[in-house]
Amino acid sequence: MPGLQVVCPAGIDLPHLIKETYGEVLRQGYPKPFKNKLLARVLKDRRLFHFLLRRAYLAQKPLARSAEGFIRHLPFFFGKEHGFRSLPAIAKTPFRDMWPRLYEKVDHPRYRVALFGGCLVDFVYPEQGHALVKLLKNRGVQLEYPMAQTCCGLPALAMGEKDVAREVALQNLQAFDPADYDYLVTLCASCASFFKEAYPRLLADTPELAGKVRQLTDKLMDFSSFMIKVLRVSPEEFHGSRKKVAYHAPCHLCRGLGVTQEPRNLLAAAGLDYCTARREDVCCGMAGSYSFEFPELSAELLRQKLEAVEETGAELLVTDCPGCVLQLRGGMDKRGGKVQVKHLAEAVAEERKEP
Repeated sequence: MPGLQVVCPAGIDLPHLIKETYGEVLRQGYPKPFKNKLLARVLKDRRLFHFLLRRAYLAQKPLARSAEGFIRHLPFFFGKEHGFRSLPAIAKTPFRDMWPRLYEKVDHPRYRVALFGGCLVDFVYPEQGHALVKLLKNRGVQLEYPMAQTCCGLPALAMGEKDVAREVALQNLQAFDPADYDYLVTLCASCASFFKEAYPRLLADTPELAGKVRQLTDKLMDFSSFMIKVLRVSPEEFHGSRKKVAYHAPCHLCRGLGVTQEPRNLLAAAGLDYCTARREDVCCGMAGSYSFEFPELSAELLRQKLEAVEETGAELLVTDCPGCVLQLRGGMDKRGGKVQVKHLAEAVAEERKEP
């Protein structure tokens, strides 16, 4: 909810206060919702979490529309009010299982980079991670994917489970030693914003980790900023198809991280015809668990967003967050729209000339 802090005239971090208050209510002995108990049990155990995600692929098979990447029917625990978008299918092969085939040793690299995939890139949209690998090929970047990484912890903190979020943060700090890398790059704006804003708070009572947390957050960079500011990509590297593309600015990117121009600069460098749309920096309605807690509001935000995109005449809609891809692609499929929805990394990778 980064927008709440932006609109507060006093600059009060309202999202943080809301989460702290909710967490305190739970700590006072009020009965915890079942979803909190389940999340706490699963997220603390990375191996169990990943095991369940892998088994979810098998469980969804009777419901999957494999060609389109969606499931045909809502799971039984969703009411009809959640039918405003199609839900994605879990990927057959997670990105972490692809990694041994994708990994390439780079001699004398210019940069050593670790990729934080996040849950959606790893288990739902591995093609987004694959696109990044393609874009970094022959650029002097040694890319690593630490296998001990897990969920960033945002879902836990959003549900008031501060202790769970802290445990997950500690696991990721063990997975990523920032001293080993020049940059930590992520394709998920929500994960990046959470790292930068929440990790220093979650681990504030562990002073011996302060230096490591600060080093990690300093080296963390979103995808488009890395491509523009570090690699300094140029139009000569791309085909320049002039495909008409609309852009959605994720809340955690434009407000949480303050990154606004880099994605648009990257579209221009790739030779894509950027079509300005109304409501570009307005929430798509996903907002993590918000869309599941308040489906009617989420559906209305999504409707307005997709209508604005269709008005541009664009053939492709891109964004920097896999959560937004889930919402926008699912909504476009449900309304029978013709606009494709992809992560910005995928769109740019398709335009890159073969190195």
